[in-house]
Amino acid sequence: MNVTLVDETVFMAFWLCFSRWIAVLYQLPIFDNVAVPNLVKVLTSFLISFAFFPSLQGTLLAEINLVGVDNIWILVMFHTCTGLIIGFLVKCIMSLFVATGSILTQQIGYASVSYFDPTQGQQVGPFERLLEWTILILVLSSGALLPMFKGVFESFFSVNFMNADKMLKTPEYFVLFFKSAFSASVLLAGPLIFANLLMNLVFGIVARSIPQMNVLMVSFVVNIGFGLLLFLGIAEEFFQVSFDLYLEKLGQWFQFFTN
Repeated sequence: MNVTLVDETVFMAFWLCFSRWIAVLYQLPIFDNVAVPNLVKVLTSFLISFAFFPSLQGTLLAEINLVGVDNIWILVMFHTCTGLIIGFLVKCIMSLFVATGSILTQQIGYASVSYFDPTQGQQVGPFERLLEWTILILVLSSGALLPMFKGVFESFFSVNFMNADKMLKTPEYFVLFFKSAFSASVLLAGPLIFANLLMNLVFGIVARSIPQMNVLMVSFVVNIGFGLLLFLGIAEEFFQVSFDLYLEKLGQWFQFFTN
């Protein structure tokens, strides 16, 4: 069977569309999981590119006409790098909750309780996994991923080769984005950080009052038990605030890449 290209320029335009989508999707939650076969990731990216391509064809053809067919590699690099940046920022939003889980693990005393997860290829703790999958389920069940797909689609018009310097002109966005992500992680872990400081103060007083007591062993058990009870009491409010933070960060991301 012989395969021939009817229009080479249109095929190149589709390849540009595919190169941005696959760079984004490879970094999204679930897709960045090692357990998901690469074939599934590639085919999913191909289907999404095929679905959106008719609406993007005009913009992509204009870019090809601007640089010429012989310089198509420049556009491939541009769309791939743009997709990596867009996907990385989305991944950073989810990493906010993994960072919060790490802080909670440290505060409660579960720092030594971690295991190597072959699906993630890294060491994880109990709270990291709990927060990541709970927020992921909330996001998927609420349809909050739809603005992300719309944002990537709109980025073809707002961040293309004709205005490639847009992201270079707004470095303050990236500074504020990562700064607010760090602040949000500390904010989410705030109740347990305060409780841990209070417990350490109490055990410091106990250690001075009853020097014969093994405060270190007692505090280890009490910190874990009290931390788990406190987290259980604030869990509903915690995940509501976490979900609101996700929507807020995703909204800022959407505004940046679509305006």
